[in-house]
Amino acid sequence: MLSCPDEKKLFVQICRRAVETGMQVSTGGNVSMKLSDNLFLVKPSGLSLYDVQTKNLVLADARGRVVQGSAKPTKEIGTHLSIYRVRKEVGAVVHYHSPCATAYAVLAREIPLLTVHGKRILGRLPVIPEGEEGSEALGRFVEETFADPSIKAALLAGHGILAAGRHLTEAQNLAELVEESAKIAFLSDRLKDA
Repeated sequence: MLSCPDEKKLFVQICRRAVETGMQVSTGGNVSMKLSDNLFLVKPSGLSLYDVQTKNLVLADARGRVVQGSAKPTKEIGTHLSIYRVRKEVGAVVHYHSPCATAYAVLAREIPLLTVHGKRILGRLPVIPEGEEGSEALGRFVEETFADPSIKAALLAGHGILAAGRHLTEAQNLAELVEESAKIAFLSDRLKDA
């Protein structure tokens, strides 16, 4: 059996951080990390990010088949794999339903990037067309969007956010910046009329 204790420990830390920072609640959201071109560490399906432990993580191959672990992988594994296919430099993908960014996603509206920081790091946050969770169609929409190497994060229409980084900490930081950008855009819009 494959052992990757450091990667698993970091994976659990990032999952906890997502809950503790308000990026995700309940059993939604998912996280994946590339270990090699054909091996990925994935959150199990139906489990809260807060309850993820090293012993219940799933190792899956590039087709989404379980290689190690007894749990079923997240139903969004195909979405994650579609990013890894078109972006070889990506080492981790996170997907959350963070409240402010998801509010923009349900309206299928791009989040205006108003801060110097947001503009420089994110550049643009496209909206990916709505598709059924875990569907091939959604995977194709995601692949088409992330084929552009300048895209680091995007909104899933009616759903939430996706962020892809070279490593797990970067993906998490990008997701948090998306949520911060959404909050700032919302508050700035309200303050205009104050």
